Amino acid sequence: MNPINEARQNHLLEVCQSLVRIPSYAGDEADVIRATQTCMTELGYQNIRIDDCGNIIGELHGGDGPTVMYDAHVDTVPEGDRKAWTYDPFGGVVSGDRIYGRGTSDMKGALAAALVGLAAAHEDGALRGTALVAATVGEEHIEGLAMGRAVEHYRPDLVIICEATGLKLNIAQRGRAEIRITTQGKSAHASSPQLGINALRHMARLINALDALEPPRDELLGSGILEPTSVISAPYPNVSVIPWRCDTRYDRRLLVGETVEDVLRPIRAVIDDLSSRIPDFAAHVEIVPGTFTCYTGLTLEQDTFAPAWRMEPDSPWVRAAQSALVDVELGHYSFCTNGSYSLGRAGIPTLGYGPGHEEQAHIADEYLELDQLYGAAAGYYRLAGLTL
Repeated sequence: MNPINEARQNHLLEVCQSLVRIPSYAGDEADVIRATQTCMTELGYQNIRIDDCGNIIGELHGGDGPTVMYDAHVDTVPEGDRKAWTYDPFGGVVSGDRIYGRGTSDMKGALAAALVGLAAAHEDGALRGTALVAATVGEEHIEGLAMGRAVEHYRPDLVIICEATGLKLNIAQRGRAEIRITTQGKSAHASSPQLGINALRHMARLINALDALEPPRDELLGSGILEPTSVISAPYPNVSVIPWRCDTRYDRRLLVGETVEDVLRPIRAVIDDLSSRIPDFAAHVEIVPGTFTCYTGLTLEQDTFAPAWRMEPDSPWVRAAQSALVDVELGHYSFCTNGSYSLGRAGIPTLGYGPGHEEQAHIADEYLELDQLYGAAAGYYRLAGLTL
């Protein structure tokens, strides 16, 4: 029997629509947090708390059992070119078997499903232990930075990341690092390049050399990708001046156990090789410092190094979750999530389970299938009875 009956499905859809209709870019989530607070109150959540970052956490208490935190970030990326949208990105329009709008898949649908599904389990007496629903901020800007405050305050036994899994149970995730490489040159008039040192040319050589690096590979997670994402020379804009500096950013996808030194060492080796062969070549590499100013005014800082994580398939938490979800298929995330903090930094067992599919995130006409929305609520209901 499906615990999310028609009345609960209708309520769930209303909650999802109400959240999607509130724009909530990273750093501007106050309105959607207030709406979540109202929803939590109506559903019977207790000890509702908004922390100094602006995360909101509500509690439900059942019988003896673990404390499980269900994390769903409420910030979204911007909608981009509205002309590319068939539906209003903040309309929460239902068409056919889908609901459309920014954040439906990433990840207000998941938040709505967790709120309603867990409240239903509490109402029916199916909840074991304590369920914490954490609607967190700033994930799109820097994964885990704000959510980490909630994790450290509650120190749950298990964290369930509600990012899209297509209703699979995800047990691993690649991490992410932002790398900045700088080449140094010497300014001169472009009509006399021999008088200067062109930092942009040096960067071109370095990018070509880095393309030849063989990234590490994990049997489950795939390749530790190293991909350039931006190049800016100085001065910029530039007219008739040899660039004296050039900055390039790289996106590096991390594998389990990789450290900052593991990531930077091979890049430094390439720089050293070029320095030994090219006169006046000079470059520096570093992990980009990250900052995020919450809507509360609090500014957080952390290097943009979000570790990868993995749970073993035979671990007790994985087995218990599979049993609760009736032998659900195992999977893993390709993108980065707040799990980089909960397991990657804090060492708390972490799983992923949520509605929708990764490729639906950040696109025009973002959508979530209704059967995924309702299925996730039923899944969270069943996870509410999880015990070891």
